[in-house]
Amino acid sequence: MKYFKDIKLKELSLQKILEKMNKTPHVAVGILQDKKIEGSFSIADLAAVHEYGSSNGHIPARSFIRSTFDAKQKKYAKLISDLQSKIIFNNLTIKQALLTLGEVVSKDMVATINKGIKPPLKESTLKRKAAIFKKRKEDSKPKKISKSKKKSKPKKPPKVAKPKKRKKSLGFTPLIDTGRLKGSITHEIREGAI
Repeated sequence: MKYFKDIKLKELSLQKILEKMNKTPHVAVGILQDKKIEGSFSIADLAAVHEYGSSNGHIPARSFIRSTFDAKQKKYAKLISDLQSKIIFNNLTIKQALLTLGEVVSKDMVATINKGIKPPLKESTLKRKAAIFKKRKEDSKPKKISKSKKKSKPKKPPKVAKPKKRKKSLGFTPLIDTGRLKGSITHEIREGAI
């Protein structure tokens, strides 16, 4: 009889946990802020254009949200299952589990962008960006100051190891120009059901 009561108590406990999970908060992942930039265009607007492409067809779809979920669907299903088990056995709170899930998904979205998303940039876009980066580089060079007095020999700068060249430089990988879009990918817990 005692065994039956223990099972019944565990069932009631599990039922309360499941009811609590149905009313629980959820995690939102992606571009969550909508602050206006450069006039009336926000990061969320920019993300939508890149995710689905522009309505006039000039900017192709370069999905970083849907493609990440599609590619990592099995990983996320297993992670969610593992997190639910930890919640049931009181090893994690629901909020801790949601934060873990949000962190994993947001990092995966950034990794998708870093890896490069097809289609590649058009030749005209590459030329335009190359001109912009060349101008930025010239503008950042220190200005030469002429000395009217004695001319001394310039000291040789100490040798410094050159940084390794990256395969893809900032601005020439689709969706990476200033890094603002990628840096805006985040996650947060929101109260109530979806």
